[in-house]
Amino acid sequence: MHTSRFITAALLLLAGCSSPVTGTAAPAGGEPFTEVLGRIDLADVDDQLDLYDVAATPDGGFVALLTGNLGTANRQGSALVELVPGDDGLTVGRVTEGAPYAGDGAGGELHVAGDGTVVALGPVLSGDGSDDEAWDLALTVLAPGAETVDVVRIAADPDLGTPDRGTGVLSADGETLYAGLEWEGDGESTHRLAAVDVATGEVLASADLQLDRSVPPDADELALRPGGGVAALVHGAADGVVLAEYDADLRLVREPVEVVPGETATGYGLQVLADGTAVVSVGVTGDRADALLVTLQDGEVRAAHTVPGVATELVVDRAERVAYLGHSRAEGGAAVATVDLGTGEVLADVVLCEGLGAAADVALAADGSTLAATAECPGEGSSRLTWLLG
Repeated sequence: MHTSRFITAALLLLAGCSSPVTGTAAPAGGEPFTEVLGRIDLADVDDQLDLYDVAATPDGGFVALLTGNLGTANRQGSALVELVPGDDGLTVGRVTEGAPYAGDGAGGELHVAGDGTVVALGPVLSGDGSDDEAWDLALTVLAPGAETVDVVRIAADPDLGTPDRGTGVLSADGETLYAGLEWEGDGESTHRLAAVDVATGEVLASADLQLDRSVPPDADELALRPGGGVAALVHGAADGVVLAEYDADLRLVREPVEVVPGETATGYGLQVLADGTAVVSVGVTGDRADALLVTLQDGEVRAAHTVPGVATELVVDRAERVAYLGHSRAEGGAAVATVDLGTGEVLADVVLCEGLGAAADVALAADGSTLAATAECPGEGSSRLTWLLG
């Protein structure tokens, strides 16, 4: 999750985008979420930590990640918070202390393996913590039934040292984190792909992004490819955003594809379907200023649909008929839209908060019956709110 992009999303929306359309019919296998079942404020768990991500667990529940935000002693830390769905929405279950994440706006992200192992990724202060500008990336690993976590730092690169920031996706077996890593120094950034052993932090493979861009390319989002390897949304400032695909050895498998050809855009959400189709949410800047849901397959853009607002995250239902978009509204605030992937029709659009605010993350329950959504809603009195939709 990229909290730093909320402001960008809100600015894009001010330029205008289409109005939502609300419907009741849904394609087979994908039901629209039409109502809020409940809301919980995780400030009641810890009002010193910030809500950065939410993910579904195999047992039908969810887990949230709270992390420290600033590189200071009193704002380091993290917690994994079990969220239990019920008739009245979500309730807090077990709370487990995690790595001493700080972040300074870099935030953190959360992944769950098929066996229920929870893996969080985020930055911690390096060394003795005396330099707020020096970061290491650390994994917080909570195995099923464990009372405490393992904190695993990602190993240093021989030439670049320890990475400062990163985003990743967990392999199907939960043993490997494929990550886009970033090193900062002397006013420049270096970005590489890596395969990281979750248990040890060892970097099993590493490669540059293999793209010719006018500025150093940066992988914003990663997703697993059905045939092995990963897909990445990559941007390079004025170059816009491309979809790049890599094999299991992190080698580029085909020429990257412009997600919005001829336009400057920012990529936000990415999911790859079972047949290899990539579903991408983007915000287009400039005169057009659209929020789009784009599908790409076999190196080509297949469709691009205008959606109600810039979706910072998306998730596709198991039948791969609809996408659920946590989006920032043109009118202000945040909502969750259900969009038909085939037609682009907005089947439902549920407002989480109005006025000030921006959407953050969405997570679909294991059985597909409910969805957890987070948003930053200052007008609601808290930035740690999580909703349950049904």
